Amino acid sequence: MRRRARGTLGALTAVGIALAVSAPASAQATGNETFSGVIVTSGLSGERVVVSSVIVAKGVFSGVGRIVEIQNLPGDPANALRDELVFAEGTIQIVSFTGDVAFSLNPHSCLFTVTVQQTGEVVGGTGQFAAASGTFTGTVTARGLAPRNPDGSCSQEQATLHEVDMLASSGTLSF
Repeated sequence: MRRRARGTLGALTAVGIALAVSAPASAQATGNETFSGVIVTSGLSGERVVVSSVIVAKGVFSGVGRIVEIQNLPGDPANALRDELVFAEGTIQIVSFTGDVAFSLNPHSCLFTVTVQQTGEVVGGTGQFAAASGTFTGTVTARGLAPRNPDGSCSQEQATLHEVDMLASSGTLSF
């Protein structure tokens, strides 16, 4: 369950940061941003694997990129998730924090839905976003299929077999 929530949260964070920037490298850009994205994962190997991701940013920066889930740093709180939003202009590094979580599971089919509220902050980047900062709020909704335990019950400990995370976020970005 932690891994599924991590991916879902990370996706939202990534979306929030994706809203960033698209001005010349010498200019300072600050403003509102909105973004949406999707992450598709597979757990058929026993580990969570991102099969595909996309992030669409609109606002101060308009662009299309991808979301990369990265490991937390030592000392990060348990509700933190780190992601990089990768664009042609550079990467935006974000840290998201999990808020309210709603989870439902159909015990007959093992289909689940998770909705996560998040807040996040931009903590730097590369290229055009090397000095990026900002904050955002958003929602991630994940739907997927949980594997079964040997007794036939739905497992909440193993990687999900299939999952689609839909992200929506808004905030401010400076770079």
